[in-house]
Amino acid sequence: MLGLAQGALDHTLRYVQQREQFGRTISSFQGVQFQIAEMATEIEAARLLVYNAARLKVAGEPFVVKAAMAKLFASEMAQRVASACIDLHGGYGFTTEYPIEKLYRDAKIGTIYEGTSNMQKQTIAKVLMR
Repeated sequence: MLGLAQGALDHTLRYVQQREQFGRTISSFQGVQFQIAEMATEIEAARLLVYNAARLKVAGEPFVVKAAMAKLFASEMAQRVASACIDLHGGYGFTTEYPIEKLYRDAKIGTIYEGTSNMQKQTIAKVLMR
């Protein structure tokens, strides 16, 4: 999900720097810039959660809760990022001309396979309430 979100953002960055409205690229609008900044921040937060869970596993330390947190946050973040990328593409976001439509569909499955978001929440809560 982390790679999916990063890919969606990368495609969207190229798009907003090329797409023009009102005589300028849409990347020059503050609202678009803020959305890009929020997506990049969420992706980085997910990346750090994933790296921390991996670090704990490699070190032989307890990692299940951190891995569940990373999976939960990364899958839900990917869905939010893909949705925002669709928004920035406008109507083009749903065409097969741009890869965003497939990334958007693929992002949804991340909250379902290899443990649904609710299962990740249950794992986290169960360990924390011991």
